[in-house]
Amino acid sequence: MTKFLIYNAAGLTIPVEAEPGLPFRFECSSEECGKKVVIEGRIVEVSRSSFEEVMNEVISENSDFKPIEKIEVRRYLFVGKVNGIEAKLPAEAMADFAKRFIEGLDSIMILK
Repeated sequence: MTKFLIYNAAGLTIPVEAEPGLPFRFECSSEECGKKVVIEGRIVEVSRSSFEEVMNEVISENSDFKPIEKIEVRRYLFVGKVNGIEAKLPAEAMADFAKRFIEGLDSIMILK
């Protein structure tokens, strides 16, 4: 299983484990996520342009997700339902997120 982040699933960034192309179901309780979130669908590999189209739609719907413009590996989308509503959302492999995060730390210097 691969770990992914799905962006703007019911207004949240949700970590899931899934195999690309295979169906999965994930539930996050209201205690864990602040509200109940049920995700059913697939993580699919797509072209960079398809990713960017969905990313731009998400950002126009919810400007809180503007930071996802920094995603460099733009190849995964979640396609399915979030709380019963059809959705296409940007997804990022956790390994790609970690690499992006660590590379961002290169520009930060901590002095003691």
